Amino acid sequence: MEYRLAKMDDAKKIYEIVQDTIKRIYPKYYLPQIVDMFSRYHNLETISNDIENENSYVLLEDGKIIGTGTKVENHISRVYVLPEFQGKGYGTYIMNQLENEIANKYETVELDASLSACKLYYRLGYRTVEHGIWECADGVIQVYEIMEKNLAKDIVTCNALRLRPYKAEDAMAITSWIHNEEEQRRWSADIYKSYPVTLEDINEKYCMENGACLQSDDFFPVTAIDGNKIIGHLILRYLDENKETLRFGFVIVDDKIRGRGYGKKMLQLAIQYAFETLKATRITLGVFENNPEAYHCYKSVGFQKTDEDVYYQCMGEQWKCIEMEIREEKR
Repeated sequence: MEYRLAKMDDAKKIYEIVQDTIKRIYPKYYLPQIVDMFSRYHNLETISNDIENENSYVLLEDGKIIGTGTKVENHISRVYVLPEFQGKGYGTYIMNQLENEIANKYETVELDASLSACKLYYRLGYRTVEHGIWECADGVIQVYEIMEKNLAKDIVTCNALRLRPYKAEDAMAITSWIHNEEEQRRWSADIYKSYPVTLEDINEKYCMENGACLQSDDFFPVTAIDGNKIIGHLILRYLDENKETLRFGFVIVDDKIRGRGYGKKMLQLAIQYAFETLKATRITLGVFENNPEAYHCYKSVGFQKTDEDVYYQCMGEQWKCIEMEIREEKR
């Protein structure tokens, strides 16, 4: 997969992708007059102007352009992926890349949302701030959503190590750290039914299902970064309506750097975030008995074993899961 600035030679292909997508997808959502309006709006001249101004990007798979996206200042537009490649994370990847570029200069990003993409944008953290109106042919009116997102800064930092909100593209690194089914089960128990876990599995759980949490502000997947490199990951989720107890889960560190203290530092940052920012008074987690390295790592940052043990059926066996906790006053 390759993501790069669009070239003038790409203009015709981008135009074809946009027009093909509009023709095949938009009639499911819009009247013909609105579909025609979209088609005329995204014309070859407009696309060429955006390329000339270095505002447009393309995504390639096996050397073939399959998607595109455009940004002008902090406004994202013309994000299209060929229909046969949709639902595979490519649109999310393009959005993340555009947001990363915008975050260098702006604190917020905005866009005008088509009906076909609203679900994606909402899942990526965008919220509707107002509505716009387009007047189309034959007196047809289109009301569309104007959406905005605050570009998240680092959650907490310590020297070169920092935590930031999880991005869909992080799943590529996470899955590369899992080399067999036993490692996957130690990491996620029976949450993912199939092995190997895929990028789509993780992003569906996090982005589409909100980590099985009912409220959007109950679930916090985070990624640990050292310099510019992803080195670890975990999730935080509230267990109670009063938002006093947070549970850590899916804790994992790049297997190439384990044993060097990165896991401990990542957990310390997560604990700081949980107590100081999210105002939890108690944090819990579970660790399998057959994972002593993780157990001792958790103890080293202050987690203590409770009297509760839980059992899971993993790989045809019954695995004992040790419950641990740390309370704010015991830090």
